[in-house]
Amino acid sequence: MIKHNLFVENREVSVKCNRRSVRFLVTAGWLAAIFYNIESPSKAEDLTQALQAAYQRSEVIANAVAEYEADLERVTISRADGLPELNANLNVNEAVVGPRLGPNLVSVQAEVTLPLYRGGSVKNQIKAAEAQSDASNVGKRAAEAQVFSEVVSAYANVIRDRQILALSRDNFETLNTTLKATRARFQARDLTRTDVAQAESRVALAYGEVQTAEANLIEAIEEFQRVTGMQADALAPLPLLRNMPPDPETAAAEALEENPEVLAARAVAESRRYEWRAARGRALPSVSAVANGRYGNVAQAPLQGDTSPFGATVGFSVNFPLFQGSRTSAGIREANIRENQAVLTIRDLERTLAARARSEYANWQATSSVVVASERAVAAARSALAGVRAESDVGTRTILDILNAEQELRNAQVQLVTAQRDSYVAAFALLTTMGRTQAHHLGVGHGATELVPEPETGIVAGSASVPIINAPPTAAPPIADPWPTLAVEEMPIAAAVPSLSDVQPVRPERQVAPAGRTPSIASSPQPARPITGIEPTQWVIQLAAFSKEASARQHWEMVKAETTRIVGHTLPVITSFRSADKEMFRLAVGPFADFEAAEAACHDLRLGRQNCIVRRFSTLGQPRWTGTQSDTDGAR
Repeated sequence: MIKHNLFVENREVSVKCNRRSVRFLVTAGWLAAIFYNIESPSKAEDLTQALQAAYQRSEVIANAVAEYEADLERVTISRADGLPELNANLNVNEAVVGPRLGPNLVSVQAEVTLPLYRGGSVKNQIKAAEAQSDASNVGKRAAEAQVFSEVVSAYANVIRDRQILALSRDNFETLNTTLKATRARFQARDLTRTDVAQAESRVALAYGEVQTAEANLIEAIEEFQRVTGMQADALAPLPLLRNMPPDPETAAAEALEENPEVLAARAVAESRRYEWRAARGRALPSVSAVANGRYGNVAQAPLQGDTSPFGATVGFSVNFPLFQGSRTSAGIREANIRENQAVLTIRDLERTLAARARSEYANWQATSSVVVASERAVAAARSALAGVRAESDVGTRTILDILNAEQELRNAQVQLVTAQRDSYVAAFALLTTMGRTQAHHLGVGHGATELVPEPETGIVAGSASVPIINAPPTAAPPIADPWPTLAVEEMPIAAAVPSLSDVQPVRPERQVAPAGRTPSIASSPQPARPITGIEPTQWVIQLAAFSKEASARQHWEMVKAETTRIVGHTLPVITSFRSADKEMFRLAVGPFADFEAAEAACHDLRLGRQNCIVRRFSTLGQPRWTGTQSDTDGAR
């Protein structure tokens, strides 16, 4: 209707262009714009909103929820087999041929049956249904992880393709400038026609790269809108992923304990075991208590001696299954085979998940190393391009050398952007395999609140239960660098995520752990030196990391009283580690005998608005300072 009005008004303007019709046209245009904004998909701002939108509209998650609700109804159905059953029967008869036997041929009969013993089949059916509902409940988590992986991949693809498009356009403009300079020098007979042809060839190739980058960006945006239903006009920087595993064995062990696929498979195996027991119970006798009551106004025979219209009986009913066409025995064998299938499925899935976790850990390490190498390649290519241009001015380099240097810089920049995307997606895939990317981990779902950024003076750290946080403030605007980076000097940095520049390249001979971490105790030839009261294998709670040791001590004085009140008697520890060829300092408290105790204490600290991360003491770095008894006793 709005379009029709606009067309009619536009025709009136073409006939007589008066001020009133123009005002009406402008108003109609605003209404059309408002209508378009209402009908168009909403705009995405950050990853949390995209995950929330995908959670609410995903058919995969809705299907998993429906499956879980259906299995809950199956539990109710199974319980009904063990409850009393009441049946009523009403008969109305009218004689068609012959004399009527009574004034009214109406009879009512009711029967109550109470199952007393069914060979354990009812009890095992209920347990089987409950185990199956547990499997469906875990299946919801697997569906959430699948959808969230698609969202993260689509989100990162949009950011990557936008950066590649920007790099391609910059490269095209740079080559155009080089082409103009080459033509000018050719007019001055300083260069040959071959130099001009080479520059024109590179410009044409750069134009093709721009068109390809635009097509790839459109495809990424459409995929993002398909998954989330939101526009990708303004995407915030990706948040940091925290509490990554320190070694592949930890990742594999976590996957075998927390991955929703293996949890669902174990629940299914338990359900199959109870179904086998229920099938065996059907081959046993069943006992029921039966009570009957009747009413009828039909005249009784004189020989019966009972003319009362009412009657009732109470007794027991015993059923012996003697022969049922081999149905019972075949059902037992089928249930046993199903149980064996479920057990074999678990074994295969455990091997698959362990291998997947190790391979994804290696992939994350490799992509992180590629990011470091690409950063160095970009810096070197940029320096080489400046040198080649300077040498070309004095006649020691040709135009082809400049074109090659510009192409190398562009290739290095594209490789860096691609590596950053691959590293982030690989890290999220590893967390997914470890079972840490469900809705309750990411803070999304029905009634979930959006994750808010940490304040500038807050501590950005990781958590086993919430692996995603908002990115900390950086020196550059967030839109300029959408990939996660560490905070600037004098700001607490992310405790669980190493800087991209800190990750050492992976050599074929051995795997190198991320920066800020050391290999596990079993594989490390030189574990961290123990200090008084804390062993390398014990757990500690890391509070923050700083660029100066004095800043770490000052921060401990600020949080000492509150930390001691919440956690209790613990020793403060400051350790040093290398990050981007710079010495950094971590502040932690401990020790704790096991991970569960440390995680519980860290959870209490988070409730007190103090972020933290649990890790082994051996992964902190070189010990520099440890507190004494007075550091905690004085804060009580």
